[in-house]
Amino acid sequence: MEKLMRRIFQIGGEETECWLAHDGSRFVLNTPEGVLPCRLDPTTSPGGFVLRARGLVRDVRLAAGPEATFVHMDGRTYEVGRVDPAERLAGSDGGASDDRLVAPMPGVVVSVAVKPGDIVAAGQPLLVIESMKLETTLAAPRDGVVAEIPFAAGDSFGLKDVLAQLAPEED
Repeated sequence: MEKLMRRIFQIGGEETECWLAHDGSRFVLNTPEGVLPCRLDPTTSPGGFVLRARGLVRDVRLAAGPEATFVHMDGRTYEVGRVDPAERLAGSDGGASDDRLVAPMPGVVVSVAVKPGDIVAAGQPLLVIESMKLETTLAAPRDGVVAEIPFAAGDSFGLKDVLAQLAPEED
């Protein structure tokens, strides 16, 4: 079985290291929790796939950007971020990443649910964006106060633009 490069992914603020291998007929996802045989078959819709794993079959849509992939499944959208170990070792994180929501790819703001000064809870929707014909709800990464929402509904944004900023946590 060919082993592919290990990657660090971030889903909902939690990081996990995993890697894919292929045995000639299927992929095998290796995670800290164990091995998961799976198949991802393309459909006729753009970014559409059928995911098969552990007897489950799910229709999914994928939109990949340079820093994250958005997975739409069962009526929800999940952002799967990729952590660059080299950048982390170089100290480029800066510590403020928990306060900012950064655009993983260019797109358009569909709607904004909050304004500066609003108190938000972790997981609360802040705004909805559209990138590559896929709508994604961006949620607060932690409890806090909205400091900035620099874009309004209908505004276009670029790669790595800050879409929302929370006020720094007080000690």
